[in-house]
Amino acid sequence: MISPYALLTVDYLIVMITQVVASVQDLRTREISDWTWIVGSIICIPLGLYAAIRLGLLTLYVIGVIAGSIFALAVYWLRAMGGADSKSIAFISASIPTLPMASPALTVISITPLSVLINSLIIALVIYIPYNVIQNIRYGSNCEALSRVSGLGRIVYITSLMCVPAYRIFRNPNNYAIAQVLTSDGFQPVIKLGLDVDDPRELLIEWLSQGRIDIDTPVLTSYHIPFIIPITLGLLMYVLTHVNFLALVMSSL
Repeated sequence: MISPYALLTVDYLIVMITQVVASVQDLRTREISDWTWIVGSIICIPLGLYAAIRLGLLTLYVIGVIAGSIFALAVYWLRAMGGADSKSIAFISASIPTLPMASPALTVISITPLSVLINSLIIALVIYIPYNVIQNIRYGSNCEALSRVSGLGRIVYITSLMCVPAYRIFRNPNNYAIAQVLTSDGFQPVIKLGLDVDDPRELLIEWLSQGRIDIDTPVLTSYHIPFIIPITLGLLMYVLTHVNFLALVMSSL
């Protein structure tokens, strides 16, 4: 009989391949084919379930699936993530059983979907904040909305939003959401909760027609980071260590 750990290794490998394929699609087109998740699920969910049963981890597996499914539905409903990101979390939750840790507390925070998300958020911040700062160094001096703020507020906007020329938004509208509003005093920055699914070109066309901007004018935006990539990197870290960054810190105390 095949060892459950061998099955788990095959399961990990196929899940990672599925996530890498989804990451490439997300990076190139910001669209992920449903067939990516369907094919991956057909292979990986039975493998993960069977391995969990063989290892006596069925209860932890069910908890992980329930937790991951609830979270995936919640963040999609709140528009905190895109549909593909939610599908990715649900897919990982049902494909990779949670492994017990040295203590109940560490086991709880190492439940597969929670662990992968903790890793993903930290990785996303490490990638996203420097990218915002670099873009704002390049274009921030000519960005009216960003020039309106100073002090701590300016630091928040510089790290969470980015200024890019209007033509770049027209070129890749799916990559950006407008993060400034036009008031009687001019452009003002704004941070919106959740994903903005409106077409950013509509506002740009309006401002162009009013003569408020031209095609090269830097506009303050929220960049739609392809979050599947941090999820995949967070999953890789989990597969290699079976824990997350928070669990590593807690276990070292």
